[in-house]
Amino acid sequence: MNTDTAKEHAQDLLRETDNAIRANPIPAVLTALGIGFALGLATRFLEIPARRPEPVRDALNDLRDILAASAKRGKRAYADSADAVREAVEQAVESARELDIDPVTKWWKRLWA
Repeated sequence: MNTDTAKEHAQDLLRETDNAIRANPIPAVLTALGIGFALGLATRFLEIPARRPEPVRDALNDLRDILAASAKRGKRAYADSADAVREAVEQAVESARELDIDPVTKWWKRLWA
């Protein structure tokens, strides 16, 4: 089978499927829902149950809670420090503007003032 022939065959099947769905939208949607429901049930019943003993699971959950709480505190501290750095930079920029150190800037201001 040639690549072009396979491509044309796939496009024909896609067109036929699209036409069938457009002609019968309600049965197509119900079929899709039924297939999804069946796949969901199949995967749910095929799941392997967890074999960890309860104390280990409880310890892992406690550790997860502790790590989540410390992560929240870390994010808050990061945000506070980022705000502090931003304010310090803004103050430094304002101080530099007040000092008017650059001679070119002085010359430019005198020229246009």
